[in-house]
Amino acid sequence: MLELLRPPPHRGPLIAAGAVVLAAGIALEELRLGDEVALGVHLIILAVASGFILALGLQAPTEDGKPPAYQSVLLVTGLLLLFPALVRLADVLGADLSESGIPAGELTWISTIVAGAAVYASRAKRSAICLLIAAIAAAVAILSAFQWVFEPTSFAASRWLLLLIMIGLTLLSLVLRGSEPRQAELLVDAAGLAVLTIGLQAIVSALVTAFSLFDSAAPESLLPTFWEFILLAVGCGLIAYGAIERLPGPAWLGLANLAVFIVCAVVFSDETLYGWPLVLLLLGAGAMLAGLRPRQPLPPEPSAYGAGGRPLATRTDEDEVVLRVRDDSPPESR
Repeated sequence: MLELLRPPPHRGPLIAAGAVVLAAGIALEELRLGDEVALGVHLIILAVASGFILALGLQAPTEDGKPPAYQSVLLVTGLLLLFPALVRLADVLGADLSESGIPAGELTWISTIVAGAAVYASRAKRSAICLLIAAIAAAVAILSAFQWVFEPTSFAASRWLLLLIMIGLTLLSLVLRGSEPRQAELLVDAAGLAVLTIGLQAIVSALVTAFSLFDSAAPESLLPTFWEFILLAVGCGLIAYGAIERLPGPAWLGLANLAVFIVCAVVFSDETLYGWPLVLLLLGAGAMLAGLRPRQPLPPEPSAYGAGGRPLATRTDEDEVVLRVRDDSPPESR
């Protein structure tokens, strides 16, 4: 049975392409026939498809210890189908899946299972993209568990959780940087996504308030100054990391963080240069001037072999060798 689930390498791209098309068809079926088919049928369709595609991805042979492209596609497709399958399972078990979304308790265990499956796939096949999915699912599980247990009325505490998640992912990427650089890169991407979520939540919350039917006073700013600084610092750090390591993912995420920072710093702000505009103008101009300052010429490089121009080992008896020795003995007493 396991041999039947082992895709031949020369047919792997065809099988992966078929899995993607199949997943798209299942998504359309779920959206169009949501109320027309029994919950158990939905669960069976999603569970069988997810398990089958994941099995294909896990049984596919690696190439030089790394997953080929088609294997990564199979693993990601299977994990993406696993999430709605677990949501259907929660619905079958009696979860209250209202229009407001998945309850925090159900979202906690669903995200935890997805994170565990992604970690297993990542370690079994050394898949970096599965590690990224695991990091995102684990972050969702942490936020959902906090919401489930403490039921906060604002997003302020979740920002601190996202900051801690970002720090943890960054430290883990440093651990993996030497042995698994690709995994370390995607963990940096996950850390950037955690901070980006802070800014995007503020923007979405402001848009919801603006289009609300109830009149509400406009806030002084989308984010406090500290969180604007976090967006700015992480954005610049991601761009620098992407430039040094020549990685497009962190660079684009850094650009996204900077764009969100600009939006948060502009909306509801005063028409003045005081604050972030003045600080950034001074820092940017100062850094450029420091880099363009006049350079002093370096002193000439000393000769490697002294005045003779030849190493001692190549000299013959005919060459005159003069050695100067300094006498550091104390002077004789008189």
